[in-house]
Amino acid sequence: MENRSQTGSDKRNEKIYKGTIIVLLLIIGVLAVMLFTSRQSFKVEKEAATLVNTELQHELDSLMANYNATKMEYDSILVDKDSIIMANADEIQKLIASQADYYRIRRQLNLLQEVTKNYVRDIDSLVTINQVLKDENIAFQQEIQRATVRTTELEQDKEELSSKVEVASALRAYQIRAEAIRMRTRGREEVTDRANRAEQIKVCFTLPDNPVARTGNHNVYLRIAKPDGSIMRVSDDAAYSFVIEGDTLQYSSSTVVDYRNQVTEACLYWQRIEEFEPGLYLISLFTDEFRLGEAALNLR
Repeated sequence: MENRSQTGSDKRNEKIYKGTIIVLLLIIGVLAVMLFTSRQSFKVEKEAATLVNTELQHELDSLMANYNATKMEYDSILVDKDSIIMANADEIQKLIASQADYYRIRRQLNLLQEVTKNYVRDIDSLVTINQVLKDENIAFQQEIQRATVRTTELEQDKEELSSKVEVASALRAYQIRAEAIRMRTRGREEVTDRANRAEQIKVCFTLPDNPVARTGNHNVYLRIAKPDGSIMRVSDDAAYSFVIEGDTLQYSSSTVVDYRNQVTEACLYWQRIEEFEPGLYLISLFTDEFRLGEAALNLR
């Protein structure tokens, strides 16, 4: 009876043992399936995260490439903003490398895009303004050049007009008459062409009317060159000389003519100091500013 009871107990224990093994095998199977599924899910998530990070990296690289291209073209304008943009880009790069939260990276990336977009827009505005200023500067320079040309032309016209006025205001004598004379009774003058009879040389001339010439007293100087070329004069004293256009010239005699912008006639005389020599005498008339004219007298 006791053996039969022992056998029944062993059978029950065996059943319990087998059941436990089966349960453990089932648990192990479930755990194996769960582990496999978990690994597959992790692999998929990792691949998805890698793909997202790759896309974010590509977007960041594209953004920075565009920014760097803009910076190379307008570096002088962006110099103060570059450090801000580069700091943001470095922070995003670190977040991508550490596989930080996608939405955090996205927010930072969107912020960086907005910052660079604003800078580029500001640059475009500055470039537009700068181009307008350049165009205005070119137009202004062209206007200056045109004004300079006009000023030069006006100066040339002024110089030409001044020259014309100077020429027009110059006194010129005409009808210059040079004669050798000798005095007769009662102060009568007799013209002669004989050197040994001549007592004086008389030179008369006419100044025409000239409304732009200087009015008032004009010193008129008579120069008589003898046949040998020397100037006939009273003495070698410096008082018998005058200066015209920087040259000092000797004169034989002088007079003062009161000119009033109308036809004026005058005469000068040279009184013989010694007997005249036969030959050709050259006569020249001057004022302090102008050469009035010339004439010649031939004595035999």
